[in-house]
Amino acid sequence: MTYLSTGLVLRKIFIIDIDGCICEHVDNEHPELMSNAQPYPDSITKINQWYDQGHFICFFTARTEEHRETTLTWLQKHGVKYHQLILGKPRRREGDEYHYIDDTPIRATRYKGVFGDMVKKTKDVMVFEDE
Repeated sequence: MTYLSTGLVLRKIFIIDIDGCICEHVDNEHPELMSNAQPYPDSITKINQWYDQGHFICFFTARTEEHRETTLTWLQKHGVKYHQLILGKPRRREGDEYHYIDDTPIRATRYKGVFGDMVKKTKDVMVFEDE
């Protein structure tokens, strides 16, 4: 954990997709494959580490409400620690982009196969034009 000069703990809030990030990608059109999706053990280990460090873990997935019980059972079976599960993320099609807009500072990280330590980097990002 990181402590601020005020003595407060800096807690990170991780909002993480499920399919393709903590297990193999399974499309909603094939829900029968969800219960046996292969886990990504390194991802789960890192997420559980963040949870144990006091960070907030939220899964935000395009899986639908009808997949809730299967998803909860899979998370429990694989020992995934988390605080919240949000279903129904809008599904992205080829060429679509997600844009997250909030009134607080946010960070975006694209998962590329490895959950490792977080490092600071400077990247070009899209922002609103200043008024």
